Amino acid sequence: MKAGTLPSPEPVPNRSTTETARPLGPKPATGTATQRVLLVDDSRSIRTLLKIYLMARNFEFLEAESAEEGLKVAEAESIDLILTDFHMDGMNGADFAAQIRANPSTKLAKVPILMMTGDPNVAEVRALGQKAGISAFVRKPVSCAQLMTLVDTILPAPRK
Repeated sequence: MKAGTLPSPEPVPNRSTTETARPLGPKPATGTATQRVLLVDDSRSIRTLLKIYLMARNFEFLEAESAEEGLKVAEAESIDLILTDFHMDGMNGADFAAQIRANPSTKLAKVPILMMTGDPNVAEVRALGQKAGISAFVRKPVSCAQLMTLVDTILPAPRK
């Protein structure tokens, strides 16, 4: 890594990192809360791409390779947003979202959920997600701008 970087309070959108378990980008300014995002997708490369796309928001990322693992993480951690794939081995994204919405913790049950799919039958997948209580839906491949617009809509940035 280069030692000399510009002292800027804003993150560099195209910066990459090899650390995948910790937040990407600089810490938020003092007085702002770090929002935590749970990425649930059986593809590590998709989870990494989502983190790169969302770097500008200074999120802290938690990851799960399956819906079952995602449920465990969501119940054990404080989460502000969930991004989930629809197609995964075992439980699909709609069933995962339904279980989040049925959770006895009202805080967890109200967490915004964005569901993604590459399935050609978009209308059916969207209907299953809406029935399960998702907050937003997007078809893969998703652009960085499209993802940021959806995330900003369902989870506004914290105030400074």
